[in-house]
Amino acid sequence: MDISKLKYISTDAPTTDDLELLNESRARIAQVIRARWIILGILAAYGVVPYILFQHYSIDLSSVDALQVVFPALAWSAMAIYNAFFLYSYEWFANIRPLNQIQLLLDLLFVTVVIHFSGGAVSWFWPMYLVITLESVMVMEKGSDTFAFALGASLAYGALLQFEFYGIIPPVSMPFENLSLQKTLPYAVTKWAWVTMTNMSVAAIGVYLMKAIRIREEDLKKLVIMDSLTALYNRAYFFYRLNSELRRAKRYNRPLSLLIMDMDNFKQFNDRYGHLLGDRLLRVLSNTIRSNIRYSAGKPSYELDIPCRYGGDEFAIIVPETTSAQAAVVADRLRKEINVKCGHEMMAQFQDTTGSHPMEVPDVTVSIGIASFPEHASVTEALVKAADDAMYVAKRSEKDKGMIVPEAAPSPVPSMGAG
Repeated sequence: MDISKLKYISTDAPTTDDLELLNESRARIAQVIRARWIILGILAAYGVVPYILFQHYSIDLSSVDALQVVFPALAWSAMAIYNAFFLYSYEWFANIRPLNQIQLLLDLLFVTVVIHFSGGAVSWFWPMYLVITLESVMVMEKGSDTFAFALGASLAYGALLQFEFYGIIPPVSMPFENLSLQKTLPYAVTKWAWVTMTNMSVAAIGVYLMKAIRIREEDLKKLVIMDSLTALYNRAYFFYRLNSELRRAKRYNRPLSLLIMDMDNFKQFNDRYGHLLGDRLLRVLSNTIRSNIRYSAGKPSYELDIPCRYGGDEFAIIVPETTSAQAAVVADRLRKEINVKCGHEMMAQFQDTTGSHPMEVPDVTVSIGIASFPEHASVTEALVKAADDAMYVAKRSEKDKGMIVPEAAPSPVPSMGAG
């Protein structure tokens, strides 16, 4: 396979981005599971405490029949069993979305059952639909999913009120309530409209707030992991991501390559043209690197190769699913792209900045070192050192060259840290 011809890539093993998204989804699900235990506890207390108090004050509970106790208890037990199962099994599944849909549908059914057996049109439990809507905001990635469940709650509640009004399902009597309202169509329609509007409003607010939170989280994440000058990933994120990709490569028995490149004669360029143009050159080179990496075509799309500013005029690219031979093709293509595009781009930058035209096109070249797992190293520090050593071999020989680490793999070195 000629990796130089690939822009998209698909494998049967999840990428690191896939695994990180999965972990984020699991963390949100864990929060919802804990919240559901609290809600189930509150509902259980609401069923038991009033019963004890009513008996203490000798209140007539003859209107409450056995079905009103048995069915909500069965529904509560089913939800508790499912929540316990979900608590211990959700980490087993790679595709979380169907499980979230199932649990939300079960929650919807549970609330509808509780509402029916607590008075239907006069039930106090309709706000539980709002809880389900907020739950969907937490666990579902798309805002459309939240609106779908809010609409589902509206349809379920409306159907229940209609079935009770027309006697398809006998309405349930409740103490302390005006039971004639169960047979009053304007009241039932008004109650349904109120529940629907409230639920849709909660859905809209929840989706808006969650979107704002995720955008803010993404912005803060970029501030932490991006290099401010080049907009590539910074050194700290490079070591974090290389560790993650190396663990993934070992787990799924996949190749992984690392490219470390250094600009040739960058000091002379700074001395000749100034540091401001030197910074511009770094940005131009970074844009060239970014335009030549692979990315996933999924939704959301993300970079498969990870370009980083390693430090100063030194850059690194983590290239998953790539052998050393394939990485050499990538390095050679990238080296040629930089040599052709960066010099002419810098001529335009120089003319825009100074108003004059340089005598010659700046010769922008890089030396690239290549090391791969499992061929050359199996730990992070050794892989970085191997690629770095290969880069210095290329720089000492001819410059403007890519170099694969020699066959003899270097010994692991003490941890370099992520600073």
